[in-house]
Amino acid sequence: MSKIPVAIFGRVSLDSMDFQRQINDLQKVADRLNYEVVSIITEKISGAKNNDERLGIQQLLSQAKLGKFRKLLCTEISRLGRSNTQTLTLIDELHRLGVSIYFQDLNSETLNENGEVSFQTEILTNLLSLFAKNERQTLISRIKSGMLQAKKNNIHCGRPKGFENTDDFLSKYPKVIDGLKRGLSVRECVKLYDVSLGTVAKIRKMAIV
Repeated sequence: MSKIPVAIFGRVSLDSMDFQRQINDLQKVADRLNYEVVSIITEKISGAKNNDERLGIQQLLSQAKLGKFRKLLCTEISRLGRSNTQTLTLIDELHRLGVSIYFQDLNSETLNENGEVSFQTEILTNLLSLFAKNERQTLISRIKSGMLQAKKNNIHCGRPKGFENTDDFLSKYPKVIDGLKRGLSVRECVKLYDVSLGTVAKIRKMAIV
């Protein structure tokens, strides 16, 4: 019987930190469960960043789309991200690709043997959704408060002079848009079209691809 192909994902927030312990622990999990580790993906970046700004996440999704692995091993959910909204989006996308996520600290997977969302996952995602809603409301409240304060201080909060609208900006990068629509990752587009990471991430968000 062939082993189930899995990927290991490790993340730390700072360059000075080391993710090797995460990798070693997850390798032991794979050995114990008789999984075949076909990919080890790591990154050193804040988990609060958007998914499209994280090369590790883009690499993870790119390989998942190719069907390289069936399960993803993480030490804990915070390794996937610290933004509840972004983490929920990532989990949903991996599920759509048929990838189950194993969290070592919970000793459980997000999908059951039938590929359905497990009861524990439903509870977890519902909690994350509530946190995400609160997170968004808090952010909106802070933005409104900041704009009111700026207005009191006679600080302009509208679009700056020389602002470039969406259509004008996107019209400069048709190849990048086409590449994203064909399923290329942000990192792949950066290399293929010689465009900065920030620009590709901005195009992906503005073009909704």
